Amino acid sequence: MDTVVTILSYVGALLFVGIIIMVHELGHYSIGRACHIKIVEFAVGFGPKIKQWVKNDIIYSVRWIFLGGFTKFYGEDQDVDDKLAFNHQPAGRRALTIAAGPVFNIAFAFLLVVIVLCAFGDYVPTVSEVWEDSPAEQAGLMAGDMIVEMNGVEMDFYMEVQAAQNAASGESIQLTVLRDGQELEFDIPLQYYEEHGLKAGFTYGPGRVYFGFFEAIALSFKWMFLLLKETLVAILGIFTGKGMENAVGVVGIVDVLGEALRSSFEYVLRLGVAISASLAVFNILPLPALDGGRLVFIGIEKVFKKPVPRNIEGFIHLVGFALFFVLVILITYQDITGNSIKSIFGG
Repeated sequence: MDTVVTILSYVGALLFVGIIIMVHELGHYSIGRACHIKIVEFAVGFGPKIKQWVKNDIIYSVRWIFLGGFTKFYGEDQDVDDKLAFNHQPAGRRALTIAAGPVFNIAFAFLLVVIVLCAFGDYVPTVSEVWEDSPAEQAGLMAGDMIVEMNGVEMDFYMEVQAAQNAASGESIQLTVLRDGQELEFDIPLQYYEEHGLKAGFTYGPGRVYFGFFEAIALSFKWMFLLLKETLVAILGIFTGKGMENAVGVVGIVDVLGEALRSSFEYVLRLGVAISASLAVFNILPLPALDGGRLVFIGIEKVFKKPVPRNIEGFIHLVGFALFFVLVILITYQDITGNSIKSIFGG
């Protein structure tokens, strides 16, 4: 029975990843149609076709590998002498169509964040222990105090702890806490402990807090901003070699998602936010074969009043795709050997 549940959870994880990728492709498709760009095919999945049909001169297909899909535009990578071809469309329409994929992923992630904050709330740093005879105890700090500001950094979420720690002066910790509905301020000097070094004499951890509907929506914008910033730093770290050990590929994502599906719906939603945001940030990078790389070529076209020869652009994207394929293989190998499947969310 456990084996069946495990297999079903992995199948569900694959489908969930596929849905997130399809949201990306739906962005290209819907904005492409709105811009009157001719679409050859819109496919759900990859590989051999299970079924296909034609409507409004567009081929719609369902394929066997449900890990995403694709949108094929007429004349996207060729220099076709036809006003309906993708590369004969105004630069603005092409740019909107290309950028729509990452934008739809961000919008989808934002929707999931709203659901998470409305239904489950989030975590904020909360004092868990105050050491006896410590500066924190002498100042009046108590276990259970909810930290809303540290070292001048307002904290609505636990993910902001690192920024608050980085803002420390090195002599004391400035805190604003919420206790019984009242805000209290503390300036706690640091004290040297042989076992711990300079400390204020208290520990804290994540404490769950719930939000009202409108408060959750307002805070979702900040949540998304923080996540996108952290995601960008993490992805850039992969390319600089500093974050390769933390990179997770499809195998790792499916493994973590499969575990999430067996544990809690909240964790599934949180992972969905991270995956969708990561896909958006990764694709908008100005690199060959990615949406960002294609936008760069459109920018070059606007600046120099003529496009880069399509065969040259196509070759550059092909080389870029090959390099990314190698990167995916390396990360997948790392996933399989179990070197770096880690939790995306701390706390």
